[in-house]
Amino acid sequence: MPERLVDLGCGGGRNIGVLLKRYPFAKGTAVDYSDLSVEKAKEVNAGVISQGRLEVKKGDVSSLDLPDGAYDLATAFETIYFWPDLEKCFKEVARILGDGGLFLISNESDGEDATSLKFEKIIDGMKCYTPEQISDALKASGFSKVTTDHHPNKPWITVIAKK
Repeated sequence: MPERLVDLGCGGGRNIGVLLKRYPFAKGTAVDYSDLSVEKAKEVNAGVISQGRLEVKKGDVSSLDLPDGAYDLATAFETIYFWPDLEKCFKEVARILGDGGLFLISNESDGEDATSLKFEKIIDGMKCYTPEQISDALKASGFSKVTTDHHPNKPWITVIAKK
């Protein structure tokens, strides 16, 4: 059971809120580069913030202002599409995870579906990755074990990497 969680690219903060409900003794950090997302995440999670269980920070995943080995679980929901230099970002995630820590990535694109590839062409900086590309980048970034799961009928993927 994780004690220290970090949600990278937290958006409005709903996922970290759910995780902290699921793990009532855990503490968390939520990070996003958008001022609007940081403010929304603070608003949505005001209760757990006032309990001292959550810190919401503005930050860039390619250069995280977080301590080495501080987390058991890192999550990235629908966000790695916008991470520049995937391997560099994954190395930062590996740096902040303790030994045996887990990194969960959840995407609604498998990097090959037509809808996502259409958005990739019209949204500046967006890149959809295949499970294999994600797995290769994670292994090159210091993760020892990578497991991917692909929904049988939709382009949804989950990747879990262990440090």
